[in-house]
Amino acid sequence: MAKETGRKSQYKGLLDPGLPKNWLPKNWEEISRTGSNTQIVINLGHIDPENQANSILVSGQTTANVDGETVSVHGIAPKGTMTKFFDSMTKMAATGWMEGYTPEKISSIRKDFNTKIMNEKYDTSVMVSITRFDSVGSAKDALENQMTLPTQGFGALKIPGADGKVTNYFDNEYVKQYISEDQRKLLSEMMKKASEEYKVKTKAHNMNFYKDTVCGYPAVLSEIDNPEYLRQEEAKKRPKPTVDKNKFQGGGFDPLAGKGVLPKKSKPLPPEKTIKGCVAIQAGQYLITGTLLSMLFMTPRGDTFHESLKKTDKYIEREKVEGQMYTTTHVIPVESNIAEEGYVYREQIEKIVSIIIDSVKGKN
Repeated sequence: MAKETGRKSQYKGLLDPGLPKNWLPKNWEEISRTGSNTQIVINLGHIDPENQANSILVSGQTTANVDGETVSVHGIAPKGTMTKFFDSMTKMAATGWMEGYTPEKISSIRKDFNTKIMNEKYDTSVMVSITRFDSVGSAKDALENQMTLPTQGFGALKIPGADGKVTNYFDNEYVKQYISEDQRKLLSEMMKKASEEYKVKTKAHNMNFYKDTVCGYPAVLSEIDNPEYLRQEEAKKRPKPTVDKNKFQGGGFDPLAGKGVLPKKSKPLPPEKTIKGCVAIQAGQYLITGTLLSMLFMTPRGDTFHESLKKTDKYIEREKVEGQMYTTTHVIPVESNIAEEGYVYREQIEKIVSIIIDSVKGKN
C-alpha cells in the first residue's frame, strides 16, 4: 500500500508512524492527530451503523403502513444512537413536559456533546499512542514500566535507557546540584505515597498484569474477574425457585414464534472467567498504548449474531375465522451478524493494530 503523503504538511513536527494511505477499515475515521516528534496520539471514531437502519425495524412499533397496507412489524432492539436520543429529547422539550428544558437548551447540550465529547455520528471513539524511543532497550524498559507502575508504583519504574530506577534519580550527583536535601526528601516521600495509592487501587480491583505476546510482539496485558461470570456462578449455588404453572407468568409473546420464520438467534456463549485487556505492545523501538488496544479482547467476533439493520423479509399469514379468510403481512428482519451490519468487531480491531505494528516495524 502507498504511504500517506497528502497530509504530511498538516502533521509537520509530529512523529510519522508510516501508516499507509486509507489505512482504516470501512466505517472508521481519523478524528485528530496530536503529539511531538517522538510521540503521536491518533484519535479514531467508528461510524454508528444504526443511523442508517431501516426506520420500520427500529421504530419500536408493532405495526406500520407500507405502501398503503398496514403490516405487522417484528422489529429489532437496537442499542440506540445519540442522534436518536437528541432528536427524541428535542421533541419532548418542545411539548413542554420537560421542565427547565427547551429545544434551544437541548440544542446547546447537543452541540457541547458533539464538540467536547464525541461526534454523535460515532458509536465508539478510541485513541492510540505511538512513542518512539532511542533504542529497542529503552522501549523494552518502557513496556516493563506499564506493568510495574500499577503493581509496584512510581518508585520501581525504570528510567528508559538508563541504569537504575526512578528513586535512584534523586541520588544522582548532577541532580543534587539543583535540588536540596529537603526537596529530595519531600519528592521521595510524595513518590512513595503515590506508589502506595497505585498499589491499593490495583489490589482493590483484584487486577493482575502480566507479559505475553500480541500479534507476535511483546505486550503487557491486564486481567480482572468478570462480574457476569461471578454472578452466574453464584446463581448456580442458589436453589431454583418453584414455579406454579397454574399461575399467569406474564411476559411477551411473538405470534410467529415457533413457526420457523423469525431469525434464529445463536445461543450466547458462557461468560469468560476473566476480562482481559491489552495495555501496551512493543514493536522494536516503538511502544504502542491506548484504548484501542483494550478492544482487542473485549470486542465480540464478527460472526456474532445480529438481525439485519436494513434488510427485511415478508411472511404472509392466512387465517380463516368463521368462514372469513384474513391475511396478515408480517415484516421480519433477516438473519445477519455484527460484521455485516457495520458494528465494531474483534477481527477489525486486530487488523487496525496489525497495520500500526507493520507500519512502525518498517520504521525501525
